Amino acid sequence: MELHEITLGDVTIGGPLGSSTGLMVGSIFYDNHSVVTDAFAGEFDRDRANTLIERADKAAAAHGVQMAYDVIAASPEAIQAFLPFVAERSRAPMLINASEAEVRIAGLETAADLGVLERCVFASLNMDTEDEELDALRKHRPGAVMIMANDGADPSPDGCCTFIEEFYKPMLDDIGVTAPIADLGTMDAPSVGSCMRGIAAVRERFGYPAGCAFSNCISQWTGLRELGREYINYSLGAALVACRAYGGDFLHYGVIEKSRAIAHIAGSAEVFFGFAAQELDGHKLPENHALLKMFKLANEYPS
Repeated sequence: MELHEITLGDVTIGGPLGSSTGLMVGSIFYDNHSVVTDAFAGEFDRDRANTLIERADKAAAAHGVQMAYDVIAASPEAIQAFLPFVAERSRAPMLINASEAEVRIAGLETAADLGVLERCVFASLNMDTEDEELDALRKHRPGAVMIMANDGADPSPDGCCTFIEEFYKPMLDDIGVTAPIADLGTMDAPSVGSCMRGIAAVRERFGYPAGCAFSNCISQWTGLRELGREYINYSLGAALVACRAYGGDFLHYGVIEKSRAIAHIAGSAEVFFGFAAQELDGHKLPENHALLKMFKLANEYPS
């Protein structure tokens, strides 16, 4: 099976493990994000949001990893405020994410007006996708379309693949998408293991870039909260590396405030994956790959 690669602006995801780094995705403007002052009006603390974006971009560059922003909005007005702000300050990919269809459609239209559709990800197609969204995707084609590939009735790897084949393939063919990004959903911390198997199964059967938002369940691990915040981060890092080892291309680590720690964890792992891909598989790594960056960190973060 051909492993599809998807280009999102300056970023490439998918393909053989280690040939490029995984895409680390952090949420900004999410529900109750401290920078947001009015979620529906799209009002926020611009200085603090700018600092978070600068920090994430610097961490990604220093560690040689690829990062994206999960831009979450509660209304069309909010997405029209949030997307331009991020797009003007970073060249990283952006997920157009909202619970309401009208907000996702407004996000596509805003990205088209800004001329940044090629580095946007529509997040996402699901069982409740409306015809209006498909029409919008035909008119405004983003760099990638994400599918929620976890089948609640059968969350096994085979069940997820069958779900993609029977439910999503006709929809994707209809709107002309050859290769989506498959998000294998997680329900709780132990289910990350099943998700990892699902990632490998989707890549093997369809060749799609695949991954998950493992962060959603690590924060709910009550025993970790009792130990302290750093233990949540340790388990978050373990989930990231484990999912990446199974081929995870899309790796949602949670809130953007964690970007520097995640960049270091991801960069360390990508050194191992990248070296093997280069020396054993003959892949030429991107010039800013972690393998070439992680041994120069002292220059980026002097003591």
